[in-house]
Amino acid sequence: MSNLIKVQIEGSADNHGHLTVADFLERIEELLAALNGIDCIVGQTSRPTLNYRIVDARHSSPISLTLEPVIKKNVIIEGTDHIEKRNNRFFHELTAIRNAEPISPEIDELLLNHFRRLVEGVGTTFTTARVSNTNVSVELDQVFDTNVRRLLDEEDASYGGEEGMLDAVNLHGRQTCWIYPKIGAKKIRCDFLPGMRDLIRENLGKFVRIEGVKFFRPHSSYAFRISVKDLEPIDEDFAVSLGRLKGVAPQSTGELSAAEFVRKLRDEWE
Repeated sequence: MSNLIKVQIEGSADNHGHLTVADFLERIEELLAALNGIDCIVGQTSRPTLNYRIVDARHSSPISLTLEPVIKKNVIIEGTDHIEKRNNRFFHELTAIRNAEPISPEIDELLLNHFRRLVEGVGTTFTTARVSNTNVSVELDQVFDTNVRRLLDEEDASYGGEEGMLDAVNLHGRQTCWIYPKIGAKKIRCDFLPGMRDLIRENLGKFVRIEGVKFFRPHSSYAFRISVKDLEPIDEDFAVSLGRLKGVAPQSTGELSAAEFVRKLRDEWE
């Protein structure tokens, strides 16, 4: 029963701790949307694999609802930890937002908005809320609201390029694919226009250079998303990486060690 998800919401003092049906349902809808989004990310599918059934409901201020994840019919199960992986990932991302820690690059603006709307109205419509399982409890408070809004509003953007292996294309809904660079970010989400579908298909599994508008999250020097304007395959043997530069000019420092050579240059600059 460790995968049970409990949501608690305390209504405003003006309503004596109660919630309207509309406000309560809105919170639950956003919670389900966020859970489904994580489900699709973990399974790399366009449709969620889990349903959620109510196994406990209480009104004792705060209102409490306990959900049990169950696998949908006709779904290919990934393993005995199919549900656990999704549960853990959901709380990992939720905790990262609450603690202002880096979230996964797969978390796009649509999913972030579902997380934001979980706390929409905190301090007015409701006083406090939290989501928990047997191991983790995350407060959906003003801190959470501030942090998720910052992730949405404080993206830096610049035009540039990235090189990496092209993989994991999604042609349903938002047109996306992923590249896996040799250095820097582990992977970068690439949003492309429908007219680029054939070009994307032709280069799946190949090393490519993608150009477009690169988006950066606060305090990160690595792009997490690119709005693709152009794509071209490149020879992986000639791709730039720090590893390939190692040892390319072994005699460039003469009889000096690398550390002594750099120290000498610094002394000359000063």
